[in-house]
Amino acid sequence: MTPITRTPVGGRSDTLRQAQGPEGAQGPEGAQGPDGREEPDGDQAPASGRQDRGAGSSRDEAAPPKRAARIAAAVSIALVGVYVAGTLVIVSPTTPVRGAVVAAAGPYFTQKWNVFAPSIMKTNITFSVQAQWRDADGTLVKSDWVNVTKLEQQAVPGHAEPSRIQKSSWNAMLAYNARYLALDAQQRELVRDTFIQRADGGGYRAQSAESLIADLDAVSTTPGSGQGDVVRFLRYDYMLKEYATAFSTAYFDQDVERVRWRIDRTRPNDFENRFSEEQQFDDTAVTFGWRHVDDVIDPETLAVYRDVVTRYGGAR
Repeated sequence: MTPITRTPVGGRSDTLRQAQGPEGAQGPEGAQGPDGREEPDGDQAPASGRQDRGAGSSRDEAAPPKRAARIAAAVSIALVGVYVAGTLVIVSPTTPVRGAVVAAAGPYFTQKWNVFAPSIMKTNITFSVQAQWRDADGTLVKSDWVNVTKLEQQAVPGHAEPSRIQKSSWNAMLAYNARYLALDAQQRELVRDTFIQRADGGGYRAQSAESLIADLDAVSTTPGSGQGDVVRFLRYDYMLKEYATAFSTAYFDQDVERVRWRIDRTRPNDFENRFSEEQQFDDTAVTFGWRHVDDVIDPETLAVYRDVVTRYGGAR
């Protein structure tokens, strides 16, 4: 059928209207609906629809927790219960159960204030050395006393975290003094003597460890029972001889033949007399005998000691 073309009405030709049907593309009532009101667009959903969707979201949020959350909550409650029960048992009167709980929890929860001050010291202890060597004429030359601890501690002021090597002599004196005090009075008197004896071919040499042990055991008040303390002391005495030899060789720049050392103690005034300028306690010193140097110092070790002496301001 041939469409009839008329003058366009409202910007649209009758041909297009006939092609769209007798009532147009918008249906029999047009775009405004049956009572003249505009129909809502597809994007403009009714408020009731939005409220329904909001209610659905609220229902989703109020859903019960998942299984993992329930397990975590149960475990947390159980741990809190065990902690509370253990605390009640620990503070309860002494029972076998309490002893077992304290033994198990002690390493983790017990407070020990001696951690902050395990061994309170009331004295300052220092280590001083003296050396002997031969001059060009073969005469034995004796050096002055050198306070090694004071020299090391010169590098401490101004450093928040100084190196531990700056207290090596201080640590050595603490260990050596503890082993010295473990001996009885007669043994302490003997170790303060010289550990040197004449050699068969002339000259001098270090006294052997076997003869030292025998001599110290002979003067003991309980012979044979304190050899462990004797051996521990002699081992540290030998180590200290090596330390004093390396330091003296680097400090005096001589071929050291003998060394000896001294423990100096200075006790500050008590708290009540802390502002007094008068010294309340006298200084004490324990001097040990000469030890013969019969070994060769490693060049690398000697270089380290020379560097330490130079850095700490002790170079001569």
